[in-house]
Amino acid sequence: MCYASSTECESRLMTKRKPRIEKTYVGYARVSTADQSAQMQINALIAFGVPKNRIYSENMSGAKKHRPALKQAMRVLREGDTLVVWKLDRVARSIRNLLDILEELEENGIAFRSITDNIETETPSGKLLIHIMGSIAEFERSISVQRTRAGVKDARERGVKFGAKEKLKTSDMPAVWRMINKEGRTRQEVADKYKVTTQTISRRLKAYEKELAKPAPKSRSKVKSKRR
Repeated sequence: MCYASSTECESRLMTKRKPRIEKTYVGYARVSTADQSAQMQINALIAFGVPKNRIYSENMSGAKKHRPALKQAMRVLREGDTLVVWKLDRVARSIRNLLDILEELEENGIAFRSITDNIETETPSGKLLIHIMGSIAEFERSISVQRTRAGVKDARERGVKFGAKEKLKTSDMPAVWRMINKEGRTRQEVADKYKVTTQTISRRLKAYEKELAKPAPKSRSKVKSKRR
């Protein structure tokens, strides 16, 4: 019986009725090739305390983005659970990929442990290590972007052109103009020939005719003769 105010009694009752979050280990094991066995990893997970029926394993390269067993393990995890792996490289193909997985787990109130690497996201040291790894990943990304930009700049200076290859070249325009204005072909026919749209033909033709309408520049020899 509660002798406090009705509000306090109601609050205590709600607290007592709040469902208890059961903490469960979910394990994930992976080997790269079909001739390898994940049994050693599975044994290590069981020894750690992961129930055998809560271990998901697969034979698949870590470079593959779509891994069914990992997806299934992530799907069964609930708030308060812990995803356990034998080693970091079993669950992630890169630092960036690992950080994405850890971020998803954290958002759902799920912890992470790597047995061999002795990493636990519940501990302060584990959280610090994850932050350090995040900084390293950001640094690597920054270096990669700088190298890419430097490579593109160097290639452009050497005359390398980027982007899709131009289907309708400037040298094609005299023939395009002749086909439409002399031979009487439709713009759709010309567009089909060069595999472009009629809008491209119209736009390029307009620019070409504008260039044709410009007066020809006077030669230097004529200018010098007039001055004499």
